[in-house]
Amino acid sequence: MGKVQKIIIAAFVIAALIYIFVRAVVFVGSGVFAFVTDAEGQMLGYLHKGVNIVPQGIISKVKINYIPLNGSSDIDIVIPVPPLELIKSDHYSIKIPVAVNYTLDSERLSLAVQKLYTDSQYMPLQLQKRFHDKITENLKKYLLPYYQYNLLQANLQKELVLAIAHFKESCAKDGILINEVITGTIYIPDYAMYMEGRKFLNELLQQEKVNTLRLNALQEKLKEDEINNAQYLGYLEKISKIISKNKDILKYIYIDKLADNVKVIVTSDKNVPFDLANEIESESSKKDFDNFKK
Repeated sequence: MGKVQKIIIAAFVIAALIYIFVRAVVFVGSGVFAFVTDAEGQMLGYLHKGVNIVPQGIISKVKINYIPLNGSSDIDIVIPVPPLELIKSDHYSIKIPVAVNYTLDSERLSLAVQKLYTDSQYMPLQLQKRFHDKITENLKKYLLPYYQYNLLQANLQKELVLAIAHFKESCAKDGILINEVITGTIYIPDYAMYMEGRKFLNELLQQEKVNTLRLNALQEKLKEDEINNAQYLGYLEKISKIISKNKDILKYIYIDKLADNVKVIVTSDKNVPFDLANEIESESSKKDFDNFKK
Protein backbone atom coordinates (compact mmCIF):
# COMPACT_ATOMS: atom_id res chain seq x y z
CA MET A 1 0.00 0.00 0.00
CA GLY A 2 1.46 3.31 -1.05
CA LYS A 3 2.00 6.30 1.12
CA VAL A 4 -0.69 8.30 -0.65
CA GLN A 5 -3.26 5.56 -0.13
CA LYS A 6 -2.44 5.39 3.56
CA ILE A 7 -2.92 9.12 3.87
CA ILE A 8 -6.29 8.92 2.08
CA ILE A 9 -7.47 6.08 4.32
CA ALA A 10 -6.28 7.89 7.44
CA ALA A 11 -8.07 11.06 6.35
CA PHE A 12 -11.24 9.07 5.67
CA VAL A 13 -11.08 7.42 9.11
CA ILE A 14 -10.48 10.75 10.81
CA ALA A 15 -13.40 12.32 8.92
CA ALA A 16 -15.64 9.40 9.88
CA LEU A 17 -14.64 9.70 13.53
CA ILE A 18 -15.29 13.44 13.47
CA TYR A 19 -18.70 12.84 11.86
CA ILE A 20 -19.61 10.23 14.46
CA PHE A 21 -18.37 12.47 17.27
CA VAL A 22 -20.40 15.43 16.04
CA ARG A 23 -23.54 13.45 15.28
CA ALA A 24 -23.61 10.71 17.92
CA VAL A 25 -21.56 11.79 20.94
CA VAL A 26 -23.39 13.94 23.52
CA PHE A 27 -21.96 15.33 26.73
CA VAL A 28 -24.35 15.97 29.62
CA GLY A 29 -23.11 18.22 32.37
CA SER A 30 -24.27 18.54 35.97
CA GLY A 31 -27.48 20.32 36.90
CA VAL A 32 -29.50 19.14 33.90
CA PHE A 33 -31.58 16.14 32.88
CA ALA A 34 -31.34 15.19 29.18
CA PHE A 35 -33.30 13.00 26.79
CA VAL A 36 -33.26 12.35 23.04
CA THR A 37 -36.10 12.68 20.53
CA ASP A 38 -36.25 12.16 16.78
CA ALA A 39 -37.26 14.78 14.20
CA GLU A 40 -40.96 14.09 14.90
CA GLY A 41 -40.55 14.50 18.65
CA GLN A 42 -40.77 10.80 19.54
CA MET A 43 -38.81 9.74 22.61
CA LEU A 44 -35.64 7.75 21.85
CA GLY A 45 -34.10 7.51 25.30
CA TYR A 46 -32.57 9.21 28.34
CA LEU A 47 -29.00 10.40 28.71
CA HIS A 48 -26.84 10.08 31.83
CA LYS A 49 -24.37 12.54 33.19
CA GLY A 50 -21.09 12.59 31.23
CA VAL A 51 -20.40 11.25 27.72
CA ASN A 52 -23.24 9.51 25.86
CA ILE A 53 -23.31 7.87 22.44
CA VAL A 54 -26.56 8.20 20.49
CA PRO A 55 -26.44 5.66 17.62
CA GLN A 56 -29.59 7.07 15.99
CA GLY A 57 -27.76 10.34 15.40
CA ILE A 58 -25.40 8.71 12.90
CA ILE A 59 -28.09 7.99 10.33
CA SER A 60 -30.86 10.50 11.15
CA LYS A 61 -31.44 13.85 12.75
CA VAL A 62 -32.05 13.81 16.51
CA LYS A 63 -32.70 16.48 19.12
CA ILE A 64 -31.15 16.67 22.58
CA ASN A 65 -33.49 18.18 25.17
CA TYR A 66 -32.26 19.55 28.50
CA ILE A 67 -34.31 20.10 31.65
CA PRO A 68 -32.84 21.94 34.67
CA LEU A 69 -32.75 19.71 37.73
CA ASN A 70 -33.31 22.62 40.10
CA GLY A 71 -36.42 24.75 39.90
CA SER A 72 -39.12 26.64 41.76
CA SER A 73 -42.84 27.15 41.33
CA ASP A 74 -45.36 29.58 42.80
CA ILE A 75 -48.73 27.94 43.40
CA ASP A 76 -52.01 29.10 44.91
CA ILE A 77 -54.00 26.77 47.13
CA VAL A 78 -57.72 27.60 47.25
CA ILE A 79 -59.97 25.60 49.58
CA PRO A 80 -63.70 26.47 49.50
CA VAL A 81 -65.61 26.48 52.79
CA PRO A 82 -68.63 24.15 52.34
CA PRO A 83 -71.26 24.75 51.10
CA LEU A 84 -70.03 28.06 49.69
CA GLU A 85 -68.21 26.34 46.82
CA LEU A 86 -71.60 26.49 45.06
CA ILE A 87 -71.11 30.25 44.67
CA LYS A 88 -68.07 29.53 42.47
CA SER A 89 -66.01 32.37 43.93
CA ASP A 90 -62.79 32.15 45.96
CA HIS A 91 -63.98 35.17 47.98
CA TYR A 92 -65.37 32.73 50.54
CA SER A 93 -62.43 30.30 50.40
CA ILE A 94 -59.23 29.68 52.36
CA LYS A 95 -56.31 30.94 50.23
CA ILE A 96 -52.71 29.87 50.78
CA PRO A 97 -50.00 31.21 48.42
CA VAL A 98 -47.02 28.82 48.33
CA ALA A 99 -43.52 28.95 46.80
CA VAL A 100 -41.87 25.53 46.28
CA ASN A 101 -38.15 24.97 45.58
CA TYR A 102 -37.32 21.51 44.29
CA THR A 103 -34.66 19.27 42.72
CA LEU A 104 -35.42 16.55 40.20
CA ASP A 105 -33.90 13.11 40.82
CA SER A 106 -33.15 11.89 37.30
CA GLU A 107 -32.82 8.29 38.50
CA ARG A 108 -36.31 8.14 40.03
CA LEU A 109 -38.22 10.75 38.00
CA SER A 110 -41.57 9.28 36.94
CA LEU A 111 -43.19 12.38 35.45
CA ALA A 112 -43.85 12.78 31.72
CA VAL A 113 -40.50 14.34 30.82
CA GLN A 114 -41.67 15.57 27.41
CA LYS A 115 -44.51 17.52 29.06
CA LEU A 116 -42.03 18.73 31.65
CA TYR A 117 -39.89 20.08 28.80
CA THR A 118 -42.62 21.56 26.57
CA ASP A 119 -45.29 22.70 29.05
CA SER A 120 -44.22 25.36 31.54
CA GLN A 121 -47.38 24.77 33.63
CA TYR A 122 -46.93 21.02 33.96
CA MET A 123 -44.70 21.08 37.06
CA PRO A 124 -46.65 23.84 38.88
CA LEU A 125 -49.89 21.93 38.33
CA GLN A 126 -48.32 18.71 39.62
CA LEU A 127 -47.10 20.45 42.77
CA GLN A 128 -50.38 22.32 43.25
CA LYS A 129 -52.51 19.18 43.06
CA ARG A 130 -50.32 17.24 45.48
CA PHE A 131 -50.13 20.01 48.08
CA HIS A 132 -53.82 20.88 47.68
CA ASP A 133 -54.82 17.26 48.36
CA LYS A 134 -52.68 17.04 51.50
CA ILE A 135 -53.71 20.34 53.10
CA THR A 136 -57.39 19.83 52.23
CA GLU A 137 -57.31 16.43 53.88
CA ASN A 138 -55.87 18.00 57.05
CA LEU A 139 -58.32 20.93 57.18
CA LYS A 140 -61.46 18.95 56.41
CA LYS A 141 -62.23 18.40 60.10
CA TYR A 142 -62.51 22.19 60.60
CA LEU A 143 -64.90 22.65 57.67
CA LEU A 144 -67.34 19.75 58.10
CA PRO A 145 -69.96 19.14 59.34
CA TYR A 146 -69.85 22.90 60.20
CA TYR A 147 -67.30 25.71 59.89
CA GLN A 148 -65.01 26.07 62.97
CA TYR A 149 -63.18 29.33 62.26
CA ASN A 150 -61.58 29.88 65.68
CA LEU A 151 -60.29 26.31 65.95
CA LEU A 152 -58.95 26.43 62.40
CA GLN A 153 -57.10 29.68 63.01
CA ALA A 154 -55.54 28.30 66.19
CA ASN A 155 -54.28 25.07 64.57
CA LEU A 156 -53.51 26.18 61.01
CA GLN A 157 -49.71 26.32 61.39
CA LYS A 158 -49.62 22.85 62.90
CA GLU A 159 -51.75 21.48 60.06
CA LEU A 160 -49.49 23.18 57.52
CA VAL A 161 -46.39 21.53 58.95
CA LEU A 162 -48.02 18.09 58.74
CA ALA A 163 -49.29 18.73 55.21
CA ILE A 164 -45.84 19.87 54.02
CA ALA A 165 -44.25 16.70 55.44
CA HIS A 166 -46.75 14.48 53.60
CA PHE A 167 -46.33 16.61 50.48
CA LYS A 168 -42.57 16.03 50.49
CA GLU A 169 -43.04 12.28 50.90
CA SER A 170 -45.50 12.13 48.02
CA CYS A 171 -43.21 14.08 45.69
CA ALA A 172 -40.09 12.10 46.62
CA LYS A 173 -41.74 8.88 45.44
CA ASP A 174 -41.89 10.35 41.93
CA GLY A 175 -38.37 11.77 41.92
CA ILE A 176 -39.21 15.33 43.02
CA LEU A 177 -37.11 16.33 46.02
CA ILE A 178 -38.71 19.28 47.83
CA ASN A 179 -36.02 21.55 49.25
CA GLU A 180 -38.22 24.29 50.68
CA VAL A 181 -41.88 25.25 50.99
CA ILE A 182 -42.58 28.92 51.78
CA THR A 183 -46.15 30.07 52.53
CA GLY A 184 -47.24 33.67 52.00
CA THR A 185 -50.05 35.59 53.69
CA ILE A 186 -52.89 33.17 54.36
CA TYR A 187 -56.51 34.31 54.06
CA ILE A 188 -59.20 32.63 56.17
CA PRO A 189 -62.81 33.93 55.92
CA ASP A 190 -64.11 34.77 59.40
CA TYR A 191 -67.60 34.02 60.72
CA ALA A 192 -69.02 37.33 59.47
CA MET A 193 -67.76 36.61 55.95
CA TYR A 194 -69.00 33.03 56.19
CA MET A 195 -72.50 34.13 57.21
CA GLU A 196 -72.53 36.70 54.42
CA GLY A 197 -71.69 33.91 52.00
CA ARG A 198 -74.46 31.69 53.39
CA LYS A 199 -76.99 34.52 52.97
CA PHE A 200 -75.80 35.18 49.42
CA LEU A 201 -75.96 31.46 48.62
CA ASN A 202 -79.55 31.21 49.92
CA GLU A 203 -80.53 34.15 47.71
CA LEU A 204 -78.89 32.50 44.71
CA LEU A 205 -80.63 29.20 45.40
CA GLN A 206 -83.99 30.94 45.81
CA GLN A 207 -83.50 32.84 42.57
CA GLU A 208 -82.45 29.63 40.84
CA LYS A 209 -85.64 27.98 42.11
CA VAL A 210 -87.77 30.84 40.76
CA ASN A 211 -85.94 30.71 37.44
CA THR A 212 -86.47 26.96 37.26
CA LEU A 213 -90.22 27.33 37.89
CA ARG A 214 -90.46 30.03 35.23
CA LEU A 215 -88.51 27.92 32.79
CA ASN A 216 -90.74 24.91 33.43
CA ALA A 217 -93.87 27.04 32.94
CA LEU A 218 -92.47 28.45 29.71
CA GLN A 219 -91.62 24.98 28.44
CA GLU A 220 -95.14 23.76 29.26
CA LYS A 221 -96.63 26.79 27.46
CA LEU A 222 -94.45 26.16 24.41
CA LYS A 223 -95.44 22.49 24.41
CA GLU A 224 -99.14 23.42 24.69
CA ASP A 225 -98.81 25.98 21.87
CA GLU A 226 -97.05 23.40 19.74
CA ILE A 227 -99.92 20.94 20.23
CA ASN A 228 -102.54 23.62 19.49
CA ASN A 229 -100.69 24.74 16.38
CA ALA A 230 -100.44 21.16 15.18
CA GLN A 231 -104.19 20.68 15.71
CA TYR A 232 -105.00 23.96 13.96
CA LEU A 233 -102.78 23.08 11.01
CA GLY A 234 -104.54 19.74 10.77
CA TYR A 235 -107.90 21.53 10.78
CA LEU A 236 -106.77 23.91 8.02
CA GLU A 237 -105.50 20.99 5.99
CA LYS A 238 -108.90 19.31 6.18
CA ILE A 239 -110.68 22.55 5.21
CA SER A 240 -108.30 22.96 2.29
CA LYS A 241 -109.16 19.50 1.02
CA ILE A 242 -112.91 20.17 1.34
CA ILE A 243 -112.64 23.50 -0.53
CA SER A 244 -110.52 21.96 -3.28
CA LYS A 245 -113.25 19.39 -3.88
CA ASN A 246 -116.17 21.87 -3.69
CA LYS A 247 -115.23 25.46 -4.48
CA ASP A 248 -118.81 26.74 -3.87
CA ILE A 249 -118.50 25.88 -0.20
CA LEU A 250 -116.94 29.32 0.37
CA LYS A 251 -120.18 31.00 -0.78
CA TYR A 252 -122.19 28.83 1.57
CA ILE A 253 -119.91 29.69 4.52
CA TYR A 254 -120.20 33.40 3.72
CA ILE A 255 -124.00 33.42 3.44
CA ASP A 256 -124.38 31.12 6.43
CA LYS A 257 -122.62 33.73 8.56
CA LEU A 258 -125.17 36.45 7.60
CA ALA A 259 -128.00 35.18 9.76
CA ASP A 260 -129.07 32.05 11.51
CA ASN A 261 -132.44 31.86 9.70
CA VAL A 262 -131.06 32.20 6.16
CA LYS A 263 -131.37 28.96 4.23
CA VAL A 264 -129.50 28.75 0.97
CA ILE A 265 -128.66 26.34 -1.78
CA VAL A 266 -125.34 27.04 -3.39
CA THR A 267 -124.86 26.10 -6.99
CA SER A 268 -122.95 27.39 -10.00
CA ASP A 269 -124.67 30.23 -11.93
CA LYS A 270 -124.38 28.37 -15.21
CA ASN A 271 -126.36 25.47 -13.76
CA VAL A 272 -129.42 27.59 -12.87
CA PRO A 273 -132.29 26.92 -15.33
CA PHE A 274 -133.24 30.09 -17.26
CA ASP A 275 -136.96 29.50 -16.76
CA LEU A 276 -136.58 29.07 -13.05
CA ALA A 277 -134.46 32.19 -12.81
CA ASN A 278 -136.97 34.26 -14.83
CA GLU A 279 -139.87 32.84 -12.87
CA ILE A 280 -138.29 33.75 -9.58
CA GLU A 281 -137.56 37.25 -10.85
CA SER A 282 -141.14 37.65 -12.17
CA GLU A 283 -142.68 36.43 -8.93
CA SER A 284 -140.47 38.79 -6.96
CA SER A 285 -141.44 41.79 -9.07
CA LYS A 286 -145.19 41.14 -8.75
CA LYS A 287 -145.28 40.34 -5.08
CA ASP A 288 -146.11 43.17 -2.65
CA PHE A 289 -144.71 43.19 0.83
CA ASP A 290 -146.64 44.45 3.80
CA ASN A 291 -144.32 45.20 6.69
CA PHE A 292 -147.27 45.34 9.06
CA LYS A 293 -148.68 41.98 8.03
CA LYS A 294 -148.45 39.32 10.65
